[in-house]
Amino acid sequence: MQVVLGVKAGKIRDAMARLARRCLGLLLMLLLGLLLGLGWQSPASATILYTADTSGAVLIQSRWTLRDTERHSWQVITFKRVEPDGREAGLVLRLVGFPGVVELAHPQPIAFVDLKGRSQPAADDSDQISANPPAHVGQYDLQSVLLQLPLERLQLALPLRSGATEIRISPAMLEEWQKVASVRYGELQNSCDKFPVEARQNPAFPAWVGCSAQ
Repeated sequence: MQVVLGVKAGKIRDAMARLARRCLGLLLMLLLGLLLGLGWQSPASATILYTADTSGAVLIQSRWTLRDTERHSWQVITFKRVEPDGREAGLVLRLVGFPGVVELAHPQPIAFVDLKGRSQPAADDSDQISANPPAHVGQYDLQSVLLQLPLERLQLALPLRSGATEIRISPAMLEEWQKVASVRYGELQNSCDKFPVEARQNPAFPAWVGCSAQ
């Protein structure tokens, strides 16, 4: 009788151990899925940011964190500058990958590819960053192609030294880029709520915006 009970107890312990391992495995898979986004990572929610620099210009930008088809993470930043005299620079797209992991093939253009396979290239302007920009950073002319892009899901093809990869661009991102591009000099004046309080309290905050005293 004791032998039978011992055998049953052993079987119960084995079953419980298998169940515990299975639960642990499912938990690890769930955590891994949350970390990696199960393939395509959902874009981090973004908003339009307004900042100022020491030259008196205002920088309007949109920032997203996305993963490419190889699950490498990228900062996808669009921005434009508005100068104190009202001059507005064109919309720029800057890509920042992880150093030592990805290397962009400068000066090749990137390309936006729509659902029908049509491609719209954007020129590499990375020399505006520096004469020898880091391989994991690229800057591209978005102004000249933005209005030609359909408001649908696109693939952004990136030329790498090791080959190529793609990033998914959503319609929401395209709409946000259009909003950044549409900001005008007059809209920034006395629009104090657009800027962080810390920025407005900085003595170097551009006086032409009209918020430095608030």
